[in-house]
Amino acid sequence: MPIGKEHYFGALGQTEVYPGALLILCVAVLLLWVLPRRYAFIPLLVAAVFIPAAQVVVVAGLHLTLTRILIGCAWARLLWMRFVQQGPAMPRWLIMDWVMVAYFAAGCITFPLLWGDSGALVNRLGLLYNGLGIYFFLRYMLRDARDLDRLAKTFAWVLVIVAVFMVVEQFTGRNAFSIFGGVPALTEIRDGKLRSQGPFAHPLTAGAVGATLFPLMFGLWWQGRRNKLTALLGASAAAVIAVTTMTSTSLAVLAAGVFALGMWPLRRHLRWLRWGTVASLVGLHLVMKAPVWALIARIDLTGSSSSYQRYELVDQFIRRFSEWWLVGTRNTAQWGWDMWDTINSYVAAGTDGGLIGFILFVAILAVGFASLGRARKTFAAEPEHARRLWVMGTVLFANAVAFFGIWYFDQSSFLWYAELAMIAVAESLRSPAAEKAAKWEGALLPPLAERPELVEEARPALAG
Repeated sequence: MPIGKEHYFGALGQTEVYPGALLILCVAVLLLWVLPRRYAFIPLLVAAVFIPAAQVVVVAGLHLTLTRILIGCAWARLLWMRFVQQGPAMPRWLIMDWVMVAYFAAGCITFPLLWGDSGALVNRLGLLYNGLGIYFFLRYMLRDARDLDRLAKTFAWVLVIVAVFMVVEQFTGRNAFSIFGGVPALTEIRDGKLRSQGPFAHPLTAGAVGATLFPLMFGLWWQGRRNKLTALLGASAAAVIAVTTMTSTSLAVLAAGVFALGMWPLRRHLRWLRWGTVASLVGLHLVMKAPVWALIARIDLTGSSSSYQRYELVDQFIRRFSEWWLVGTRNTAQWGWDMWDTINSYVAAGTDGGLIGFILFVAILAVGFASLGRARKTFAAEPEHARRLWVMGTVLFANAVAFFGIWYFDQSSFLWYAELAMIAVAESLRSPAAEKAAKWEGALLPPLAERPELVEEARPALAG
């Protein structure tokens, strides 16, 4: 199968920019440069959601989406802050940072080897630019728990705006975001049901965004009275987005997020829960006539689900390991009916990147869960931050479930990278007590420098 234009970052095509999308870009770039550091990430993420991925400027064969242009402007602001304004250095590197770099770097090797074409390399470099550009920009901009809450509140208001238009879409059958280009004006209908999609390229990605962010909205409610109204509106909007897409994936992910949040009282028994789940799946696999992953085919929450295709895709992926393990496979259409659509993220990671790509994709999830688990145990005596870490773990779990039914091929991917950055920042935070002690130490110890005998006497009091 020849490489189609969807495989390229650089390819044939023409510039397509709608005035509304261009206006959003210009306003976002302006705000990126004039807002203080603690608010600078807001225009980037808001614009990344509302500008459809199809809005593109073609320069010398390179497809520069408007969001990619915005990422470049964001990094110009970051470098200005760091080197011209002598801002703080990048935070210390974490295991998550290394895994993210390894995942995208591996794709830049395996995918070109698979296709044997320079366009495939340009494609992977474009994905690397998107992923690491968003991820490390937020790793630099998010400095403390207040920044994490501020980002969560930004997501909440974005969800509210999107939800309003998706409800209107349900009643009118027309997508108002089509004025920005890249999405159809008429809403998709399946089995007589309207499937709202808002600014996203497909109802599946729209529903996954709402469902995966629902736990984050609940986390805002957990953080205190000052956020309750925003949390309530955000949670309601997230649920509305998931429901109006009329997809089984979004409803299943929404249920998974609620389930994971409900596990908070059992947080000290997660090891037993994990091994119990593994044992149950193994037991089902031994007694079922079909493999245990055939349970995927039974998930139909809307009456119009293509869950059997999801099951068959996983089944063929496992059975045809020899076809894709080295660097992936060019064509999955011969695997069976509708198998050309590798809509499962785990399958797509393997078919596009071979075994190493699959392992590194799973490693992102595994490292995220492990790091959040360790941090939560460290902050067990400080319930506010422990709950924040649990919520981030729930968001990660919701994405892990969503990946069985979708891969993020539009602006939903930017929100995924932002969530990973939040996880890395949440893991690396010091406890509120430690931050308070450091603040007082920074304020009081320098004046005592001339009397070093008092410094050691002051430290225990400050730490307390």
